[in-house]
Amino acid sequence: MKIFRLIGIGVGSLCFLLMTGQMVSAQFFKGKTVSLVVGASNHGTYAAYARVLAQHMPKYIAGNPKIILKIKGGSGGRIAANYMHNAAPKDGSMFSIVLQTVPVNQFLSSKKSRFDVSEWNWIGNMSPLINFLGLWHKSPVQSLEEAKKTSVKIAATGKSSPTYIYPKLINNMFGTKFEIITGYKGVGGLNQAMEQGEVMGRGASWLSVITKAPHYITKSLIKPIIADGFVRDPSLPNTPTFIELAKNAEQKKIFELVAISSTFGRSFFYPAGVPADRIKIMRDAFDNTMKDKAFIAQMKKQKLPLNPMNHVELAGLIEKVKNSDPATLASARKAMGVKSKKK
Repeated sequence: MKIFRLIGIGVGSLCFLLMTGQMVSAQFFKGKTVSLVVGASNHGTYAAYARVLAQHMPKYIAGNPKIILKIKGGSGGRIAANYMHNAAPKDGSMFSIVLQTVPVNQFLSSKKSRFDVSEWNWIGNMSPLINFLGLWHKSPVQSLEEAKKTSVKIAATGKSSPTYIYPKLINNMFGTKFEIITGYKGVGGLNQAMEQGEVMGRGASWLSVITKAPHYITKSLIKPIIADGFVRDPSLPNTPTFIELAKNAEQKKIFELVAISSTFGRSFFYPAGVPADRIKIMRDAFDNTMKDKAFIAQMKKQKLPLNPMNHVELAGLIEKVKNSDPATLASARKAMGVKSKKK
């Protein structure tokens, strides 16, 4: 009986400590302003997702803090990722939405990376999102086969972005001759470059077309020729995926890594070092927000897809990439033009 009494006391003490920790965290968030760092432009879909979350999530956070956005775009999301990992406060007052290519690129390696995504505390993912490569209606090339014979210019933001990585991958895997022009600022810059005839195509998320340039679809101004993801997106039923076009098992493994990048979609995280009770509060708040009727209605109004994933699923994706065959990672690194770490 004494043993059971001691066990009961121990369990009760643990519950008390957990409850006390959450009460302290609730006091921490009360009256606070929490920053949500966006590693992309202020006018793209990352910021759009972050704004809707910032509007609806506070009511589910103990203490009801205000959430404001901080834009830290550049270098394909690495600037924001480096900042969050190395300089951001670790008290729970700052979290971030990560560019979907950053987690996988961590394991493909880059000398610019000063972070480790396997140490991050994932909060949740609002939705996986599909990236594509599309050709302008005035382009002399309108298919992958034609692009093997004729070179056309493709707009990209930077070399760490899917807008560069995907056409580079297509060139190396399928023998196309896309000339990739970097330096454009966000989706708006990519669209302007096509409309002005500077380039004949661009990539980025298909959602960026649906939300920012829907007339491209209704007027058939852009033709998607390939997309990522494990299966075809319902909104792109006639566009093949990388995986479908794989010529062999090695290519398929590389394209599956690409598909994992798209699965990260619009994911949020805390850096390492944030107190566990505050992480739990934010994870619970995120999960509850995903079921909120007003939140769901606003997402639909803004035409933002919603297919949430929890933090456990995101951590599982990280483990899958982390445990990938080193030979596959090396092949993917070379095909995507990602620089390896200095030894």
